[in-house]
This record gives sequence, structure tokens and C-alpha cells, in this order.
Amino acid sequence: MKQQSIICLAAVLTLSLFAVPALAQHQHEDLIVGRSDGGQLMIEFGHWDEAHLLSPVSGSLNGWLGDDPGFAHLEHDEPAENFYRLDDGAEIWFEVVSFEAAFQAWGPGFSGPYLNPGDDVFLGDDHLHEHLEWHINADDPGFDMLDAPWEATFKLVDRGTTAYADSPSYTLTFVPEPATAGLLLLGALVALRRRQA
Repeated sequence: MKQQSIICLAAVLTLSLFAVPALAQHQHEDLIVGRSDGGQLMIEFGHWDEAHLLSPVSGSLNGWLGDDPGFAHLEHDEPAENFYRLDDGAEIWFEVVSFEAAFQAWGPGFSGPYLNPGDDVFLGDDHLHEHLEWHINADDPGFDMLDAPWEATFKLVDRGTTAYADSPSYTLTFVPEPATAGLLLLGALVALRRRQA
């Protein structure tokens, strides 16, 4: 009975993972960073409020990895949206609020150690355009394929002379590229059957 439940759950998860590409058709678009007229940092998500696929990786890092979405400055004010360009003197930092188990991120180009809750990394000034490295770590002791999707919650902080108020907390959702995720689930099911035999 337990094996049948696991097989059904794995089948549902695999099918749902294969449906994800429809959610992530808009790759290579950045999160747009600006401010409100009251001076609070804000992000325009565009299509990034949907799940994003990470590509398989193996070697020194195992699991799934990608650098999208990135962060870019707003180029033109949008008064109707209460969304304005950053002023000269802004210094924008990405600060981790929480990551789910087995999820990691590094600064641009893997600068420094991976980020933990409370850690931060510099994104740029009023003309920022930067990408972090996002990683689902298959080697992490807390990794469980059935935990998909993985969420990363963060906020933006200004440490420049503009002293904008911190942004609200935002959450990005990541999922493994479906084909490799399905193979991993099938491997887990085969191992389970061998243990029970």
C-alpha cells in the first residue's frame, strides 16, 4: 500500500513538473528595481511571479542551477504604477530572508560563500544590472524531490545616500528542469522497490 501511494505521488509530481515549461516561457527577463514616490524600494516582477526552471548541473555542484532572474534598474518612470527610477547615490543590496531546505544562492559569479538567511550581497547602484546564482542542491542532506518547488524569500536594502526604505519581502519559486527531475524520481522508485524486494 505504501509503495502504491509513493508511486501515485511520484507520477503526479512528474506530470506537474512536465507542465512547468508553460510557466517559464519568459526566460532572460530581469526583475526591475525601482522605488515608490514615498521612497520605498520596489520590484516589478513581470513574469517572474511564476515558477522558474533551473538546469541540471553535476560536478563540484550537483542538482539544478541558473542565474535567471537577474536584477535591473528601472529605465523610465511609471507614475501610473507609483514606480520610479532610482536616484544617484543608491546602493542596492539583496538580503536573504529565508531559503527552503537544499536551496542556495551565491553572489554574482559565485562571489563569496553561499548566502544564508540574514546574509546580503551588493547588487549595484542606480544603474544596477546583476545576476545571482540560484541552486537546488541535490547533495544537501535536506534535499527531497517531493519538496518541489523551492522558494527563496528576500528583500532589497539601500545603503547609499538615498537611504530608501527596505522593500517588502518577495518570494521567487524555482523548480528543476522537468526531464531530469522525472528521471531522479524514477531512480528513487527503483531503489525503493529493490529495498522492499
